[in-house]
Amino acid sequence: MRRVLLVGLLISSLVLAVGCSRAGETLAQLKNDLQQEVAAPVPKQEEILTKTEEIPEPQIPDLDDLTIEETYEPVQTSGIPQANEAAVEVSLYFTDASGQNLVETKKSIPKVEGLARATIETLLAGPEKDSGLNAAIPEGTELLDINIKAEKKLCIVDFSRELISSLENSEIDEKIVLESIRKTLCQFPSIEKVEFRVEGQPL
Repeated sequence: MRRVLLVGLLISSLVLAVGCSRAGETLAQLKNDLQQEVAAPVPKQEEILTKTEEIPEPQIPDLDDLTIEETYEPVQTSGIPQANEAAVEVSLYFTDASGQNLVETKKSIPKVEGLARATIETLLAGPEKDSGLNAAIPEGTELLDINIKAEKKLCIVDFSRELISSLENSEIDEKIVLESIRKTLCQFPSIEKVEFRVEGQPL
C-alpha cells in the first residue's frame, strides 16, 4: 500500500514538473517574441512611400504645339465722332437763302489738337443738307495754312485763289465771306483778330 502511494506521488510530481516546464517554455517563447517585435526596426518614410501606389503626374502640353488664333477689327478713321471718341461742339456760320445774312449753327466734331483748322475745314464742307442754309465760302476753296499767334491772339489763315476768284460770278458779298470765317474763328478764346491771305499774299 505504501509502495503504491509512493508511486502515485512520484507520477504526480513528474506530471507537475512536465507541466510547469512546458508552461515556462511557453512563457519564455512569448516573451522572446514580444522582445523581437519591440526591437524590430520601424520602416522609414521612403520605404512606406515605395509601397504606396504611385500617382501619375499631370501631363502639361508643350507650348510649341499650341496655336493662337488672332482676330482684329478694322479701325474706323472717318471724321464723324464715334461713341467712345471725344467730341466738341463748335459754331459755324452759313448764309440764309438770300445769301445776305449769316446764320449760326452748331455741330459736333472730333476734339483734335488743331481744333481751329478742323473747324474751318468743317465750314468749307458746307451746311447739312435740307438745312435751308447755304455755304458762305465759294465752292472749291481750300485751306492752305492756318497759324495762331497766341501772344497777339491773332490767327492768320491762308486760302486758295478760289476764295476771291469765285466771287466775281457769285451773288455773295465778299464781306459776308470774310465775316463767316472771322466769326467762326473768333469763337475760340485764343483768337480775337483774323488776318486773311490768298496763296500767301495778304488780302
